[in-house]
Amino acid sequence: MKNPVSTYRIQLSPDYTLEDLNEILDYLEKLGISTIYSAPFFQARKGSSHGYDITNPFKLNKAIGRLDTFRNLSNRLKQKKMSWLQDIVPNHMAFDGDNIWLQDIFELGPESLHYNFFDIDWEQSGKVMAPFLGNPLPEVIKNKELQLRVSKRGFLFRYFDHEYMASARSYAEILGNEFGEKWQDKFRNFSAESENWEELKEYFLREYDKDPDFRSKIDNRVEEINASEEKIRKILEEQYFLPAHWKETETNINYRRFFTINDLICLRMEDKEVFESYHRFILQLCEEDLIHGLRIDHIDGLLDPKAYLERLRENLGPDFYITIEKILEWDEKLPVHWPVEGTSGYGFLATVNQLLTNPKSENEFFDAYQALYPKQEDYHDLVYEQKLFILEERMGGEYKNLWELALKFNLLEKEEKYKQALGAFLAAFPVYRIYPEEFPLRKRQKKIIDAAFKTAAAHKPDLKNELEKFKDIFLGEAKKDRENMLQFLQRCQQFTGPLAAKGVEDTTFYIYNELISHNEVGDSPENFGLSVNGFHERMKLRLEDFPLSINATATHDTKRGEDARMRLDVLSEVGEEWFQKVADWREIAKNVRKDPAVPNANEEYFIFQMLIGAWPYIGEPGEEFLERSTAYLQKVLREAKENSSWAAPNEDYENKVYDFLEALLKNLSFKKSFTQFHKKISAYGAIKSLSQSLLKVTAPGIPDIYQGTELWDLSYVDPDNRRPVDYELRKKYLAEFDSVTPEASGQHLENLKRDYTSGKIKMYCLHRALKARREIPSTFEKGEYIPLEVKGELRESVVAFARKDEKNTVLVIVPVMVTHLFTEDLQIKDQKQELKIILPENLKGTFKNAISEEDFSSEEIEVQKLFSSFPVALLKKNN
Repeated sequence: MKNPVSTYRIQLSPDYTLEDLNEILDYLEKLGISTIYSAPFFQARKGSSHGYDITNPFKLNKAIGRLDTFRNLSNRLKQKKMSWLQDIVPNHMAFDGDNIWLQDIFELGPESLHYNFFDIDWEQSGKVMAPFLGNPLPEVIKNKELQLRVSKRGFLFRYFDHEYMASARSYAEILGNEFGEKWQDKFRNFSAESENWEELKEYFLREYDKDPDFRSKIDNRVEEINASEEKIRKILEEQYFLPAHWKETETNINYRRFFTINDLICLRMEDKEVFESYHRFILQLCEEDLIHGLRIDHIDGLLDPKAYLERLRENLGPDFYITIEKILEWDEKLPVHWPVEGTSGYGFLATVNQLLTNPKSENEFFDAYQALYPKQEDYHDLVYEQKLFILEERMGGEYKNLWELALKFNLLEKEEKYKQALGAFLAAFPVYRIYPEEFPLRKRQKKIIDAAFKTAAAHKPDLKNELEKFKDIFLGEAKKDRENMLQFLQRCQQFTGPLAAKGVEDTTFYIYNELISHNEVGDSPENFGLSVNGFHERMKLRLEDFPLSINATATHDTKRGEDARMRLDVLSEVGEEWFQKVADWREIAKNVRKDPAVPNANEEYFIFQMLIGAWPYIGEPGEEFLERSTAYLQKVLREAKENSSWAAPNEDYENKVYDFLEALLKNLSFKKSFTQFHKKISAYGAIKSLSQSLLKVTAPGIPDIYQGTELWDLSYVDPDNRRPVDYELRKKYLAEFDSVTPEASGQHLENLKRDYTSGKIKMYCLHRALKARREIPSTFEKGEYIPLEVKGELRESVVAFARKDEKNTVLVIVPVMVTHLFTEDLQIKDQKQELKIILPENLKGTFKNAISEEDFSSEEIEVQKLFSSFPVALLKKNN
């Protein structure tokens, strides 16, 4: 595949289909997009809005579109020299009655060809748990909520919306003796090894359809079974699934799930047969030249990611574009020997987010936050405690299974302190996971295990001896079977990732609220700002190792919109004023509270930040804003797990928080104070957003635009960030840009600045930058990254670099600290000491600004002049 020049992420769903996408192809082409980057579009659970709950990997989701529709769409893309990047989900499928492989397993058990496709521990009971009951099984049976039914697919059990196929071995018991030897013998003596189950079942269903007497007897028999607790229990005993209360998985589970989501069951993708079966249709679409690149979801869920990627690469060839979803810690690097182009972009998001945060404000924010909410403990301690909480209270079943595996491998004695030490060690891993392939481990892997040991020992000093033994096991240095130790370590690594995701991203990020722009996937509140030189070093390394990684600033998984994040980063430049405003608002809030203890100070501070990020640019927030914010706050409170949770919702507490928010939004004193301050922050946030946009398009990597974010993105976390996009408005704006004559360009830029609240200024910046990139893609893909010297008192307020190859030279200059450089109407301020970009000899010449169309010819480019027309600059050297 020709590598993507730029991607546009589309969340295909029943509400946004292939036909809908077809309507915006012309628009995306004109915007400057080269590649459609699609969410999973294979058959998923009925009504799925995201596509990650696949039930059949062998066909497109019928609610999204037909294969012939996709082929027609692909032909249009090829005519436009555009391509298709597809998100796939090899780690898990939906635990659902429509899952084609689970259906087969439920019916045939060990005789099913798919019996070992899922990561199920059949040894525990010979059944897979089906933990979807709202109450314990005896209560559900007593209330007759679990019922046997006859369907077009055969006998099945139904519990509200959940359906599970009855086993072939249970048909004889269901039919009973009154149906005679003909049917009894057929089902009791059935063997999948010698007979076709589907043919036998179809024969039975034909009889059911065409013979009224037979149908009546069957219906009566089913009614009889459903009326008897004893009979339905007896038939359940013959099933290969075990209905269970959903809370049971907090202490016991016999299958691997995605994070703590019971209805996503994981695959044994390390098995070659599973790999080949699952990828058969995917590879067919690639071979047909319908799919030109793959994005691999949750690579850390796989037992051996490297082996999986090597197998995929072997099937697709050396030049096929493959990128992976991978969360890297701040100083963590993607293994360079993996056969991929890079990651899906969270690391880039974090880097830019840190660059646009003022590092000099770190102590100010830390001290003010601690004074505001003294109960908040050290961030690292909080992370550790939350990970341990998730392991013990939400992943207790997985925890127990790992402990029993250690005993099965004869690695430790059966003592409670050793089990506690295992949990303490797993919670202490500083990264999602390491990738052990053999002993001895690599130097970096050993360093991570050593760091985890030190953290665990610091928190659990009474377990130090037991932790020492686990350290020896993880390093492969214990006097035990090395193969068993390696298998145990690899298995543990499949759970340290979910533990980090649930303990950090889905818990700590909703508790630790110092500056919530950094409570973001790929980022972390433990970091506060990045220097310009630090940014340059990270970009040079990115170009060297993975120049084709995706540059994302918003995804379907981000915690808030990319422009809401930029507003919050502005606060780091006005800390003193910000915390004074917080103090003022807290005083005002005392008069709107119905309960003086709700919300607490930490939650209240979160709400103030939430409003800074999401408050509309124009006008007051209306009823829709309140509804969206209330839905978001429910998620915030439940994910934090302090005063409410998904497992035990405290609706009384939640309602008091919602009432507080509503009262705050109606309070005139608050609105007057807030809107005045917010107008300033949103203006400066807009400038930071332009910097973020231009950096995304021009820095090493492939720029990605998440659907709709070409205009301002102030959304909350999903599903809020999957709301419908007004493409007619975007088409209108793009046509407006294309109609501007060179003579009217200057006035047009002034109009964009005056009308910045509409978002047109952001879209214009992206459009011009994407267009420039498509004209010289090789320069941005392979060209050198050259940091440029900035001279002047405020030099740390600007980042400047060049992208250069043999044919072209491009200069990128953007502000990172904006309040000292610009006015609130986006005009550049006069500087006491002029900021200048110093060009080395080999870069000097004449340039044209791709955004403003202005010409520059100077050895020292004056920033004030450069930003006088537009707040960011993209200069292309005239050849």
